[in-house]
Amino acid sequence: MTIYLDVVLFENIAMNYLILFATAIISKVKIKPFKLLLSSLFGGLYSIITYFISLSAWQNLILKVLVSIVIVKIAFNPLKVKYLIREIILFYLVSFTFGGASFMLLYFVKPENIISENGVLIGTYPLKVALIGAGIGSIIIISVAIIVKDRLSKKSMLCEIEIFYHGKVEKVKSMIDTGNLLQEPITKEDVIIVEKNSLKNLVDNDILDNIENIVSGKWIDTADIYSYKFKIIPFSSLGNQNGILLGFKPDYIRVIDENAIVRNDTVIGIYDGKLSKSNLYSSLVGINILKEEN
Repeated sequence: MTIYLDVVLFENIAMNYLILFATAIISKVKIKPFKLLLSSLFGGLYSIITYFISLSAWQNLILKVLVSIVIVKIAFNPLKVKYLIREIILFYLVSFTFGGASFMLLYFVKPENIISENGVLIGTYPLKVALIGAGIGSIIIISVAIIVKDRLSKKSMLCEIEIFYHGKVEKVKSMIDTGNLLQEPITKEDVIIVEKNSLKNLVDNDILDNIENIVSGKWIDTADIYSYKFKIIPFSSLGNQNGILLGFKPDYIRVIDENAIVRNDTVIGIYDGKLSKSNLYSSLVGINILKEEN
């Protein structure tokens, strides 16, 4: 079989670019075409070089891992190790899916046109086979993502948040509400909506029992009202287009999960009612509060 290295290089660059592009979309990383192209070129050159050198199985495995790290680093430049590991895993997931679909097509078309050199599969297959395989791979990944998303239980949308205020702490069960984009109008800080009954250890009961009076500007007989530095937070929701929440700024909040996210730029909005009929949660937290810079 005659192998044209320029064709192999071009096909590898094209396939690597498609894989990196799909990886960027899945991991929600900003796509930078030049970096993707540079990374794809590096991967293509690796495929050519390994065709001419002889490596043991272990050497080949170690080299593949190192090359994968460099490819992901060039393409996405993750700043933390956990993001690097996540994107390498996604890179391999997409590679296996795309590659499997492409070689499945090629196997049924012209299997004799595939050869293996030092663990690298190459052949005289047309680029359109790789592109069709990439399309099939994309459909597979999207389908799996939809199935997994549909099977996510309501429990997976829950988290626990600790609210620290004036030397006290209160832990509340929160539901992650992707539609909660509420912000304090002046500081633009994200608002966490919490049932008033869950704040009894942090806020005086006289205040909690007189939320409507405070919002409407009526005086209540408590000396602590000014120490809270309350904020008035307007909001709109289905059936309530001109709502108002009474809010206060905690010292900081901590999301209890593997990342242990700590935020000191949030506001607690006191909700005078029930958020869950089944008492599954007593707070609503927006997805923005759970974000961490990559």
